Amino acid sequence: MLSPDQLMARGFLPYRKKTITYAKQMRTRFRVQMDNGEIIHGQPGDYACVSHADGGRWIVARDVFERTYAPVQRTAASQDTFQKRLLHHGFRPFRKHQITWARRMRRPRVIHTLEGDVTAQAGDFLCIGSNGELWPQKAERFAAHYEPVERQARSQ
Repeated sequence: MLSPDQLMARGFLPYRKKTITYAKQMRTRFRVQMDNGEIIHGQPGDYACVSHADGGRWIVARDVFERTYAPVQRTAASQDTFQKRLLHHGFRPFRKHQITWARRMRRPRVIHTLEGDVTAQAGDFLCIGSNGELWPQKAERFAAHYEPVERQARSQ
């Protein structure tokens, strides 16, 4: 994994996820169809994830998920029908607590994620997780789910 200074030199900035993820650890191999129609694949132990905010679906490898997400307590009074359905099917709320580094992509390209190849378009964000894992995000979705992290100035 590159250092923060190396990432910034390559145009990446730090962001924090601001939305809740509903996730369920899967016991068998599985697949998820992305919003763009592409299929990604999960292994036993990986987590199927759903965004309550926009219904987006994705997979996070077990080791990455358990290192970067923490459970969130939610009250029944604040749950809508979609959340209740997710809970009924074994999904639980989590918050990502690790920094994601990201930059806007200038041209289309295929990103080799841990779960399979995903096509990204110009204007999408290329994200890097805490262990160097890569994934793309549509610009609108990225803006809705992530906020910039202020970096502390170094003492001189």
